[in-house]
Amino acid sequence: MRRSPFIGLLLLALAQGTVASPAGAAGTWTKAPPNPKTGGQAFGLWLMTDGTILSHGSALNNWVVLTPDAKGSYVNGTWKSVASSAYSRGGAQEHVLKDGRFLEAGGEYIYVYPGCSSNCAQPSGGSPLFKNTEIFDPVANTWTVQTPALYEIADTGSATLSDGRVFSSSRTAQSCQIFDPTTNKWTQAASTLLGNGDENSWAALQNGGILAVGYDTAGAAIYDPSKDKWIRTGPVPSGFQTGDAAGISLMFDGRVLVYGLGQSYIYTPGPTASDPGTWVLGPKMLNGDRAEDEYSNTLPNGKVWAGLVTVTFGPGVILQEFDPDTNTVKSVDPPPDKGNPYPIDYVNLPNGQVMVTSEVNDWIYTPDTPPKDEWRPTVSSVKFESGNTYTLTGTQISGLINGADEGDDMTMAENYPIVYLTDEAQNVYYCRSFDFSNMVPSKGNTPETCKFTTPAGLPQGTYSLFVAAVGVQSKSPFPFTVGVGGQPDGAGGTGSTLDGGAGSSTAGSVNTTGGSANTSGAGGTSNGRATASTGATSSSGGMSASAGTTSSGGASSGTGAAPDATGGGASAGAAGATSDATASSSDSSGCGCHTARSRSNGAATLFALGIAWLVHGVVRRGGRGGKQWSDGSRCGPAIALQHGTRCRRARGLWGESYSAVTAGRALRAHREARRHQVRHA
Repeated sequence: MRRSPFIGLLLLALAQGTVASPAGAAGTWTKAPPNPKTGGQAFGLWLMTDGTILSHGSALNNWVVLTPDAKGSYVNGTWKSVASSAYSRGGAQEHVLKDGRFLEAGGEYIYVYPGCSSNCAQPSGGSPLFKNTEIFDPVANTWTVQTPALYEIADTGSATLSDGRVFSSSRTAQSCQIFDPTTNKWTQAASTLLGNGDENSWAALQNGGILAVGYDTAGAAIYDPSKDKWIRTGPVPSGFQTGDAAGISLMFDGRVLVYGLGQSYIYTPGPTASDPGTWVLGPKMLNGDRAEDEYSNTLPNGKVWAGLVTVTFGPGVILQEFDPDTNTVKSVDPPPDKGNPYPIDYVNLPNGQVMVTSEVNDWIYTPDTPPKDEWRPTVSSVKFESGNTYTLTGTQISGLINGADEGDDMTMAENYPIVYLTDEAQNVYYCRSFDFSNMVPSKGNTPETCKFTTPAGLPQGTYSLFVAAVGVQSKSPFPFTVGVGGQPDGAGGTGSTLDGGAGSSTAGSVNTTGGSANTSGAGGTSNGRATASTGATSSSGGMSASAGTTSSGGASSGTGAAPDATGGGASAGAAGATSDATASSSDSSGCGCHTARSRSNGAATLFALGIAWLVHGVVRRGGRGGKQWSDGSRCGPAIALQHGTRCRRARGLWGESYSAVTAGRALRAHREARRHQVRHA
């Protein structure tokens, strides 16, 4: 039984008597281009294999794509609308597939489905709608309904296996299942040891296994795909409790950070997936806060972020950073959003930056330190196949980490290489990669391969080729010739400019290797500003910390102008997005809200000791109390359903008619309604 959130906050504040230390400097924030369908944030961020970002538009069955500009800048990129899916769902599973398509399956809530486009009744428990599977083909720009899963998928753990199949649990039973994208069919797998998959957080490990952390006190288990077998992990620490599990974060050193109720835990896998591994206590969470049902992310520089809450399902109150080198935590500055700024969604971009979702806008973060060189992918050969298709061979091209994770509500692992080319004019050409030999993190010198196609209309000539894996770029340019491929020959490559983070380039620093003696190449443009590079031998570096200085890591770079901390190209990106919005049709269905935190218009908000208090027993992003969902949209009244005597469940869904502007402040329904869900033991 839950105590009153208001009383809980009061007791917590009195008991602790302390708040987090002031946030430390940690890179820079730049506003991302606004989603044309909402006028602000885009929620749900998935990196596609051509370097674009797939996200929700104005509803959960409405989709948009962000494409970086000709210089590789996401800050100056543009959004466009793509095909709508047949289903609108919250608490689903999403995976980028081996062939580059995008899978979305199941859903804790189904708001729109074939045969019902508005005023849809929520399917009853056990409905086959919770087994549905749909796939987006970005090349054909189509969604296709596939064979249903064997068991219900809703608020459940899942992960991609090394061979590209998707391993998934079930909400109400121990049953597990595997989706094969080559046949588009589901098969049964070994049953979990954690009771069921509800509220689970799963992560693919560097040893090929899958770590599953169960709900609250269920503990943890390891799945070995080679044996189709689960085993319990080594003993968890005394008092191990995760609540409504947050995303769990695989780190570059192979360990996994798991969030508990005021206490973190660290899991160290064994050498193989059949080894139970070991657990130790991690540091206490800042202020004794928690990350239940929150997003986490391992950044390209190795730091681990999570937005913490004071009470379960409460508003974000602090952005915590864990440093794996010191095993310590501290608070860092969130983006300067006009609403609740604490990120609830992340994606590591190929240029080394990180894109996040806040309440009002999306933001792009440039880390202050680069990745370590031993984390970087390498390229050993590129073989021409036919047409515009090539095969790339290298190491660590699937990455050493998974990237961002929310656990059960949303999955966004990035274990696939992003291939891009640069020319002497500092233009960036993203290729489309597919047919990956491995789709789990892999550390070491084991060769990995992928195929890729160059963009249509790519001019003939020679380029520098790079590969990025979960935001970490290859260090040295690989010479590539259209229609030939490439082999390492020691020759310098052409320069490259990316509006990226440490280890690539940022506004004011330019990756400009090439020529004899690895001297820097011609200057390019970065983030809309002209930059000039020197003719001196370049250092191994990336992000420009200040005018004329570079930090180590990444491709070789020249010195440049001071960084444009304000992201001068944002207005240009917005203009491009606005023009696209006029071409897209308005949406009037599928408006399941699944969005960022927004403070309620129906309850007073108090801030004390850095903790957001919502009175009247209302503690939620956007309001809670079984009356009205005040998120600025034309929402229908909340429907309160009594479930025994333990809790109330409010639907509080959007109305079926709304504008893109109001939708931009709402996009919320799943994350709002699901907070009232009765626990599935």
